[in-house]
Amino acid sequence: MALALVNDPEVVFLDEMTTGLDPAARHVAWDLIEAIRDRGTTVVLVTHSMDEAQRLCDRLAVMDAGRIVAMDTPRDLIARNTREVKVRFTAAGADLPWLREVPGVVGVGHRDGQVEVTGCGPVAVDVAAALAAHGLRPEDLQVDRPSLEEVFLRITGRRLDEG
Repeated sequence: MALALVNDPEVVFLDEMTTGLDPAARHVAWDLIEAIRDRGTTVVLVTHSMDEAQRLCDRLAVMDAGRIVAMDTPRDLIARNTREVKVRFTAAGADLPWLREVPGVVGVGHRDGQVEVTGCGPVAVDVAAALAAHGLRPEDLQVDRPSLEEVFLRITGRRLDEG
């Protein structure tokens, strides 16, 4: 990476650049990689870290057994390979049967005052709008979308440390 900072090449290849680094050093390395990329250098990054790929890559290729099996932006890979979104919030004692009628909702669960709504599409926006329409404004609304790691596992059917 030092050569990329000094020589200003057009393309830099980084293979498992942050393997073995502690979290602080890894973030310093990520900042340096972003600086190299932001000055117009093409960075080809080989990594098993999906967090790293999601943060640093404009486009990424998912490889399985030496073959590219998917290629796109991280955001579009996630969107194209997942359907389900979970919306969680606290609603102790609230009766919310109408949530099942919100477009895109496929399931509603309750546990210890927590509500978990499972759905697809823009379900998070629709659930928030429905809550507001019923006079509910949960302060702890959380939206969980599948991670790039989950998408990798879905695409390849493998664990990250296999093959």
